[in-house]
Amino acid sequence: MICDVILRKEAGRYIARAKDYPDIIVEEKSREKAIDLIRIHLLNYLTKDTELIQVEVPLQNSVNNPWIEKFGCFRDDPGFEDLQAEITAYRQEIDKDEYSK
Repeated sequence: MICDVILRKEAGRYIARAKDYPDIIVEEKSREKAIDLIRIHLLNYLTKDTELIQVEVPLQNSVNNPWIEKFGCFRDDPGFEDLQAEITAYRQEIDKDEYSK
């Protein structure tokens, strides 16, 4: 497993912090020691101190996509095909301008 570690030098000491696990922080005099120690702390944290579980959260009101209500509302509009053609032409013009730079 690869874990991102933020390593910085401050006042002659190296501070290593696990990006995804903010509780895991070490401070050492040498860079190598800080890296070794953060690795050990992460290993202990991920294998001994915690467990990964999944829980179901029952929502009272289901969350609806607001766009679903509008889906297909223009299917019978006589100008819809013309609008689509205009959008396509405009996008092609933009792409042509972008690639000509």
